[in-house]
Amino acid sequence: MTDSNFVNQLADYRLLLPPMAGYTDFPYRRILAMFDPPFICTEMLSPHAILQGNPRTMDMLQKTEGNHLCGAQLVGEELEAMRDAARFVENLGYDYIDINMGCTVKTVTGTGAGVSLMKDEEKAVKLVSNVLGAVNIPVTCKIRLGPSKGKRNAVPLSVGLEDAGVSAITIHGRTGERKFGLPVDYDGIREVVNACNIPVIANGGIYTGSAAVDMLRLTDADAVMPGRGLIGNPWLVPEIISALKGGQEVNPNVEERKRISLLHLRYLCEFYDEPKGVIMMKRILPKYFSGCRYLNTMKVSVFTARELGELEGLLDNIHEDESGMVYTV
Repeated sequence: MTDSNFVNQLADYRLLLPPMAGYTDFPYRRILAMFDPPFICTEMLSPHAILQGNPRTMDMLQKTEGNHLCGAQLVGEELEAMRDAARFVENLGYDYIDINMGCTVKTVTGTGAGVSLMKDEEKAVKLVSNVLGAVNIPVTCKIRLGPSKGKRNAVPLSVGLEDAGVSAITIHGRTGERKFGLPVDYDGIREVVNACNIPVIANGGIYTGSAAVDMLRLTDADAVMPGRGLIGNPWLVPEIISALKGGQEVNPNVEERKRISLLHLRYLCEFYDEPKGVIMMKRILPKYFSGCRYLNTMKVSVFTARELGELEGLLDNIHEDESGMVYTV
């Protein structure tokens, strides 16, 4: 795939879906593919696990079918391993590679990867250059405003990454102290936009189509990347696409929410096995019914469920009346 194809697709849709550890696994990517997104990306993957042929990682690298472009995100700090893993991913037929420079999890940052890479701009650019020299598909980077409030270096790093040849940069509008919860710094994102001549994607706090519109207005970014708002809400994809074209918001009814959440549950159980699939769905299922009355009661019921059939049965307790969704027991 050429860089121009990637950039043209991004310009047409102004939406790039996120890599989210523990969420954009193969089962959920299958769900997302049903909503016709322009791009779908894997959760972050270890280059060492790829090169060692780790069975679970190989499973995670299954590509979803559809008209979207498929991306794989790599997280690591060893130049040779990242280079070789990038080649492996390209050979699997992926359309682009994203390099993680934003993860704040200690098990990642403690190795020098994730947001820790931002602390050493020279190494970060060299790593990316190595990857770019090894593959013929677009490479993007996901960064933050800086590794900490005291080191906000997103602008010079972005300029260095652009000079190295990356196709686009995604900037999360917070520094590395907190994953989320703090206000998004729109001015900080705009500084990166103004400094770069390649597409810049704005990330942080996008839970609705109107929030995506506001993000572009406030930052002048080329595109948006939602994050946690996508968990249990694949309808956010058509909602953002519609909103960016001036259309109406998408509001699925309760039966549609049940249908898709049940399919997601079954995909999880098929991919992992039933016990693990049920455990993983427990944190996701209530998200499908955000705004439902007595949601906390539902969460308790979900927490105590042990089998696929129990979770399926809980969906029978969700109904819709004149005021919206309600959970009854």
